[in-house]
Amino acid sequence: MTKTELESVIGLCKMVQSGQIEPFDVDFDYIMGVIRKYYPKIKSIDDFCLDANAIKEISNVLEKQNDWIAHQSTTLWKDPFMLNQQLMKMDISAIADSFLKSWHPLLENEQISAQTLANSLGYWGGLIPFDERWQDLDVAIRDTEFASIQDAYNLGILLDEGFSEKIEKFWMELGGRAGPGGSIDYWDWVIVDTYEETIFRAYLTVFLVSYGYANITHNRLIEETMIVHHVEPRDDPETNKISIPVMIDYEEWKLWRKE
Repeated sequence: MTKTELESVIGLCKMVQSGQIEPFDVDFDYIMGVIRKYYPKIKSIDDFCLDANAIKEISNVLEKQNDWIAHQSTTLWKDPFMLNQQLMKMDISAIADSFLKSWHPLLENEQISAQTLANSLGYWGGLIPFDERWQDLDVAIRDTEFASIQDAYNLGILLDEGFSEKIEKFWMELGGRAGPGGSIDYWDWVIVDTYEETIFRAYLTVFLVSYGYANITHNRLIEETMIVHHVEPRDDPETNKISIPVMIDYEEWKLWRKE
């Protein structure tokens, strides 16, 4: 046993005092073993002072450990390793019991009543199991196929003419119905005999406004929306163009058609 080893022990304890390492990271048994082996070999006052300094530093480490435990106990904090060890020693019933005692759901008891519980039980109890819900589905396996150009036209994926030409014709139709520079009610303009065509006309109307072929005005007092025809397509920054998204519900469309 050398003096250097005892000095390294003192240096380790001082690292705890300076906060470089945690108090419980120090191997207490190892340090005490070094001090015990060094004590019988003391031959001078300097050796004795060095040994006493080592005892003093290890005492400071123990004080730090005590302060750490006291602090963590006041903050209700528990070391994850210690918690894990304690859980490993508990059986499942004890863990479940601890969970129930500490469980605090974010719900006030006053919000639960016998009626709401009965309604909830009736709802969930009345649901058909998943394995019974899908029995009526008739699903057939089909091989993948290539779609022809005509199929794309029939589905509306491709237009039978260019998009620009379609917008031009749509603009000319608007001028014919509203008059050059005139206006027409939005719903009278977009609603036609079929629901699909109505949706398509509402879609094209958005581009009419965006490209400067028309504009939209909305009177909130009487809930009136008008489409204004532009005699010449223009993109005038001083003109406020309004393009509003409109949801055309199928049931409402049927009511409009009856009117």
